[in-house]
Amino acid sequence: MPRLLPLLLLVLPSLAFALPPLEDTTLYSQTARDCQDVDLTTWQHPTRALLEKNHFALDRIQLCNGGHYPIFHVQAPYDPRGQTKDFFLPLYERMRKANGKWPYALVDSSDAVVVYVSYPKEDRIALDYEGYALP
Repeated sequence: MPRLLPLLLLVLPSLAFALPPLEDTTLYSQTARDCQDVDLTTWQHPTRALLEKNHFALDRIQLCNGGHYPIFHVQAPYDPRGQTKDFFLPLYERMRKANGKWPYALVDSSDAVVVYVSYPKEDRIALDYEGYALP
């Protein structure tokens, strides 16, 4: 076993970085279905205005699950997993109102993370994060 330890220490870090490509994440394999791209040149919605007002660069928007599950492909101004709760939590609360309390996902290409946002209770925001490999 002592001889295996150095080998394991070399292999384990590379396994930790074996993230799935975006199309193989839970978002596209289990959560979202029948996604349609919106035309960013004409699509207007309160969620779009809110994201742009908060300095998110919008790359793509998809409406999935019968139009009730938006996926916002963005470049966020901060890492959503970082010490920026004072920025993101108020934003998620405003997004709740702008999106009619429907869940949604943010695909942040700046940090290679999918942020799943839902509102299981009236006074609660549920967040989940999933990393993905950049192409």
